[in-house]
Amino acid sequence: MESVTIKAGDKLLILCSGSTGNNIFCTPAIRFLRKHLRGIEIDVVALNKLSAEVFEGNPDINHLYVIDKTRKFDELAKKYTKVLCLNINATKKLTASNTTLLLVPPFVGDVARGEQILQFVAGLIDKPVVDEDRKYVICSGVPGATNILDKFAVNTDNILINIHMGCGRTLLHGWKFFYKDRANDVRLWPVENYVKLGNALISRNSKIRIVITGTRNESFLAKSFEKNVPGTINLVGKTSVTELFDMMHQLDLFVSQDCGVFHVASGTEVPMVGLFAPTSPLLAGPYPLRQQHLIIEKETMADIHVAEVVDAVFTQLENFPR
Repeated sequence: MESVTIKAGDKLLILCSGSTGNNIFCTPAIRFLRKHLRGIEIDVVALNKLSAEVFEGNPDINHLYVIDKTRKFDELAKKYTKVLCLNINATKKLTASNTTLLLVPPFVGDVARGEQILQFVAGLIDKPVVDEDRKYVICSGVPGATNILDKFAVNTDNILINIHMGCGRTLLHGWKFFYKDRANDVRLWPVENYVKLGNALISRNSKIRIVITGTRNESFLAKSFEKNVPGTINLVGKTSVTELFDMMHQLDLFVSQDCGVFHVASGTEVPMVGLFAPTSPLLAGPYPLRQQHLIIEKETMADIHVAEVVDAVFTQLENFPR
């Protein structure tokens, strides 16, 4: 059909982003291309090493590149018959690029970003999307490798709850972001609320142990949390995306605001409590939304109170026991 833009004989380069979450959103679409065009070569460009971890071991990808310079990207793109951009923000990083792109439209409405990317790609090859296509593709680490939690004195009766209080902006802008600009990021719940949450959960059930995760630039936050919440397992700056993905299978619950690790968690079966404001969870929440996902949505993050998050956590623990 003339409407089919990408075909099996193409050599395809896919430009993604420098964001862990945004790259996770691309994985269903990449899997969709591999499913329907088995003979196609699919290579992927991520804009930094951290976000590239999303694609490590992905069987749908032939080659993975980390490129953040326009000249290098344009040189690489000349080797391909088609270049597809699945995140419009990537073009802001490569503003001077001369490469002709098949560009995903800007995100609109209250439809999951992963779904919008998937539907865009489905239109390019004129194939229907079915429910089995609607899942993230993140690969486990080395088979038989030691679980990262095995380094800690975790008892079999411990209830492990992962709290992720950071965000990708800390990696990009450093620890000063938290002191200067964190309050201006409307998607973030205050760090002191996470500390109160951790203590409230332990007070209600002493078997609970909190696992905290984040980037290496958030280690100063981790030290403060660890000091104030007894028994904390501090994995901040110590995990790759694949290690986080594997760890989620060992947890009883995951709690966070909208961030990259939130989307890693939603690619597993771990029960979740998501904190959302003002971004719509329909746009940026778990994909696909499943019964073990409980979302607290308010107009602002300040409207989300510790007590209601505590209640949500115990509701999830009761409804989805490990």
